[in-house]
Order: sequence, then structure tokens, then C-alpha cells
Amino acid sequence: MRISDKYIDRIYITSAIRNTSYKMVRNHYHNYYELYYVRHGRVAFNIIGSTYMLQSGDFILVPPEQPHYVSYLASCTRINIYFRKEDLSRILNENLETISTRFLSSSVIHTPRAYRDVIDNIIDSMLFEEGIDDAYSYKMQELLFSQLVLSCNRYCIFKSDSQIADSDDIIVSALQYINKNYHTPITLEKLSKMSNLSPSYFSKKFRKVTGSGMKEYLTYTRLRHAANELLSTSHTITDVAMNCGFSDSNYFKDAFKKMYGLSPREYRSSKKVEGIPEESKNAENFLNPS
Repeated sequence: MRISDKYIDRIYITSAIRNTSYKMVRNHYHNYYELYYVRHGRVAFNIIGSTYMLQSGDFILVPPEQPHYVSYLASCTRINIYFRKEDLSRILNENLETISTRFLSSSVIHTPRAYRDVIDNIIDSMLFEEGIDDAYSYKMQELLFSQLVLSCNRYCIFKSDSQIADSDDIIVSALQYINKNYHTPITLEKLSKMSNLSPSYFSKKFRKVTGSGMKEYLTYTRLRHAANELLSTSHTITDVAMNCGFSDSNYFKDAFKKMYGLSPREYRSSKKVEGIPEESKNAENFLNPS
């Protein structure tokens, strides 16, 4: 599949068959949207802090930069559609802004059995077009994707997080604390004490819910904020490190390069020219170090 680890240049679709023996040992994230569709089967889909039980006919929309992983509970045929927000904006005119907003703000979209053939036929056309891959494929995929989005709005049931999330409140609270206080000293001992759990039990529970270790998730969060600060301010590299919770600027530089493939200085210079984020390939190194 012609998808860059750094970014995508158009809409892409893939299909795969998985069974219960298939293990996604690492969670990951992308710099673009992923629309995941369960054509047949049943899966547990984890997006940091929430687990969604999906079955045949269910879509789940994964926003950019959200770590996620899947556990297959039964033999499954899954479809992945990758797209950018601008792809959706381009194919839906201003009169359909409400449709676009509704589509992007929903997590799970359920297709009733009566309309599943309509959705599956569109997906089959997209898969067929992906196989052709000629000069017309780019526009054909846009047209078919717009048909899919419109059909979802016409036939499907859009569910909010509160309706389908099966979250662990203790870990969700810890994640919220990290996301809000990433710039302050945070330790496993501190979070476990706040949760009234032993450090070892909290650590196991954190990994079970999120798919990554607490320290790895904290580093990942701090680096994401650091990347934004590098591009939006003229702060020195050392100041950025300190502002984002790193007490050692040398460690910050090493960790940043491991995740982004560039030093902080190189990242700042290149992104001002390119305007393209590129951490998706290396995020796993922090969320699941070997």
C-alpha cells in the first residue's frame, strides 16, 4: 500500500482477514484519520482510555494522533480507510458542513443490517479502485468516499462516546491528569497514590487499558506538546524542554529524535518549510519500547 509513514497524499483503503490468533502487540497512531470498518466478526478496539466493542456493520473513527490497538475476538474481515480532514472538506461543499461535522465528531457508526449491502457495495468499489491505481484513482476514491459519508449519514446510527465507551475510570482520570499536568513532575508513585493503588497494580492496570506503559505515555504526551511549541514559538530548545516537563535537555533531544527522526532544531526548520508532521512511524518506540 502506498502510504507514507509520515503523511498521506490522498484517500486510501485496505482490507484484511484476521483471526483470534492475530495479536497487535503494539498500539500506534497516524497523522491522519482512520475509518475502521468491521465487515464481519467482532473486535475490541482500544483508543487510549476507552474500549469499544465492535461487531459486523460497525465503523469506528480514529482521529489523528490518537494511539489505538485492536484485539480480535472472532474471525474478522476489517476495512481501513485513511483520509485527511481536507479530503473530506474538499468533497463536501459548504452546504454539507453539518454532515462533515457530524461524521468527524462521532466515534462509532453502526450500519443496520437492512442497509449493510449499500455500505458494503461502496467499500467494494473503493477496494476495486485501489487495485486499479491509475491516473483516475485519486478522484474516483474521492467520489466513492463522499458517497460512503453521505450513505452513512442517511442510513447509519451515530453513537457518542458515552453510549458505547467501556472505560476504566481510574486510568481515565490518570490520563486526564497527565494530559493536563504533563509539564510538572509526574511519577508512577504519584499517580498510583492518587488512584489508591499500589505502584505495581496501577502499572499493570494502566498498560491493560492503554496498551502502553505509564512512563512511555507521559513521554509521548510531553513530546507532542514540545513539537507544537517548537513550531508555534521562538523559545529555545532548552526552554521548550523545560516547559514540557523534561528536566534534562539532552535526554529531551535524544527522545525527540527517536520519536520524530529529527533533532528538535531540525524539526523546527523542516516543518516551517514543509508544514507536515511526521511522528507516526516512531511513536511506537515510546508507547511500546523494546
